[in-house]
Amino acid sequence: MAISAVAGALVCVVLLIVLDLFSAFPPVVPWTVPGVLVVMAVAAWIFARSMPRRREERSISSGEAVAVLLVAKSMVMTGAVLAGGHAVYVGRFVSSLFAEQPTARVLQGSVTIIASLLLAMAGYALEKACLISVDDDSDEGGSQASNPA
Repeated sequence: MAISAVAGALVCVVLLIVLDLFSAFPPVVPWTVPGVLVVMAVAAWIFARSMPRRREERSISSGEAVAVLLVAKSMVMTGAVLAGGHAVYVGRFVSSLFAEQPTARVLQGSVTIIASLLLAMAGYALEKACLISVDDDSDEGGSQASNPA
């Protein structure tokens, strides 16, 4: 997760340098970005809460379980990349808070950092909900099949 955050920060640094070369200003992060990230985080958190029960009832197929695990990993990485990138974005404008646009960039960028971290944490919770403990009693092979009676 830390590597993803650093990668997001490096990409943002490069983008800010390119924008400075062309004398352009980066856009203000729209409020829809943190809003969508929070909605996705809440949905993942709710789904993570239902996973243990679905595993017990065996109402989740193996294909669906793999898809959920991939989505969870993607959420962790996306949240970390966005948090790292927006940390650089906010850091770039925090020194000039007296102007209107930098204040909006810092405020909306900070909210996006928080929403990105929520997304990463929800993805992590969903990933952990997909794990099956080693001492889980299952008849899908494992220690019972290899233990001669």
